[in-house]
Amino acid sequence: MSRSGELEGNGFMYAQRRAFDAAPTSNEVMSGVRPSAQHDALLASYLLGLGRGPSAVRNLIVADLDGFLDLGLKRRAADQLVVLRAFLARFPETRRFGDC
Repeated sequence: MSRSGELEGNGFMYAQRRAFDAAPTSNEVMSGVRPSAQHDALLASYLLGLGRGPSAVRNLIVADLDGFLDLGLKRRAADQLVVLRAFLARFPETRRFGDC
């Protein structure tokens, strides 16, 4: 997807997967979560909100992650972390100090 949210084929997802495969975080190794088509689809749904700006989309992803953690949904939270990392790889300017 482009920054405007338009589909660009599989090139974006391939680049994201290469970034993940290079160095999974300890959280991903411990949870056994690896990027998948499900994560790609979830990220694509968040990217539809880019009209509100990348920071707003990042905040929504983080809020959803916090919600999963609050509910004790560890697997969903781990999946959401993968989505957040994919988003931050695409929009590094939205990173905050101390992000994953």
